[in-house]
Amino acid sequence: MALIHPHSLERWEEWRATRRPAAAVRSAASRLLRRPSPAAPGEPTFTLHTREGTGSSRILLGIDPSGPTGQDDLLSVLPYLHGDVDVLTPVGTELPLLESAEWTHRPVIEPSAALAGRGITAVLTTGWEHRVGREVHSWALHADVPNAVVQVGTVTPFSAPLPPRTTLLAWTEADGQFRRSGRREIEVRAVGSQRLWEASHGDPVDDAAQDEQPLFLGQLSALELPRRLAAAAALSFCRTADARYQPGAEDTDRFSRATAALLRRRGVTVQEPPLAPAEFRGPVVSIMSDGVLEAAVRGLPAWVHCPHAPDWLHEYWERYGMRPYGGPTTTAPPVGADEPARLIAQILEGDA
Repeated sequence: MALIHPHSLERWEEWRATRRPAAAVRSAASRLLRRPSPAAPGEPTFTLHTREGTGSSRILLGIDPSGPTGQDDLLSVLPYLHGDVDVLTPVGTELPLLESAEWTHRPVIEPSAALAGRGITAVLTTGWEHRVGREVHSWALHADVPNAVVQVGTVTPFSAPLPPRTTLLAWTEADGQFRRSGRREIEVRAVGSQRLWEASHGDPVDDAAQDEQPLFLGQLSALELPRRLAAAAALSFCRTADARYQPGAEDTDRFSRATAALLRRRGVTVQEPPLAPAEFRGPVVSIMSDGVLEAAVRGLPAWVHCPHAPDWLHEYWERYGMRPYGGPTTTAPPVGADEPARLIAQILEGDA
C-alpha cells in the first residue's frame, strides 16, 4: 500500500474531518479553552526565537505544539547546529530549552514578512499539517529555500502528505519510500530515529528487575483505527493475559474514559500515572504504538495484538518487524552508530 492521499493536503484534511467529527469538535473546544485568548487583529500570533552562531548557515525550525515527541525531535538538533538558528512557534509556547540567555525573542504578526531577508538557508519541521509547519513550508517554497521534514513516528497509509519539493529525513529507506509514495520531487534521506537511538543508549533493564505483568498501550484516539476494534483488542488482551492497561496520551474523550472504566469493572488494572517508554519494566503490547519498538530496543519483550486486524495493519506490522502476541517477540530495529540529530544538523548545514 501507499498513502491514501500522497499529493493533496486538502484531501487529507477532508478525510481527517470525517473521522469522529463529534470528538474532533470536543477536542478543538478543549484546546481552545487551554490556549491564551486569540490575538486581536494586528497583534502577534507567533514568536521568532533566535540564537546567533559561528557558522555561515541560518537554519529555521518550525515547531507546532502538537505533542512533545515532535518538539523533542526538532529541539534535539539544536546542539549540533553551528550557524545562526531561528525557531518559529505560536505565541505562548513554553520551551525551556529556548529560555536561556543565548536566545532572543521577537513577536511576529506575519511570518512571511518576518522571515524574508534573514538569509535563511534551510528549514525543518515535522510536516505542514499544522499551522506553523504550513506557514514555514509555504514561505520556503515561495522563497526557494530548501525545506525538510523529519519523521517523528511510524508511517501508515493515513499519514499526511509531504510538502512539495521537500527532503524527508526518514527512519529508514523503506519508510521514506512509503511516505514518498512515488512523488519524484521528494528526496529521501534515511537518518534513523532519534527516539529509538536514545532508547538504545539508555540504561538496559536488568532481567532481575523486569516486571512479568504485560502492559497494553491503548490507542483509542488513533484515527487510523475503528474505535470498537481498538477497544476490543485492549479488552481481549488484558483479560486473557492479565495485563495492565495504559490509555494513550490523547485518550481523554468520553469513549476513552468509558472504555477505561469498563476495563476496571472487568478487573483490569489501569496504569496511573502513565509510564513513559523509558520507565517500561516488562512486556509491552499494543496495536501499533511506537512504544513497541522502543521497548524492543531496550531489550524488553514486545508484541502487537489486534484480532480481525485490517490488511494494511498486517503490512504495517511486517514493515516494522512487529510480531503478534503468542509468537516470537519483536526484534529490536537496527539503530545506527551516528546520532540522527547530528546527521540531520549536518544535512541542514550542507555538510552531509
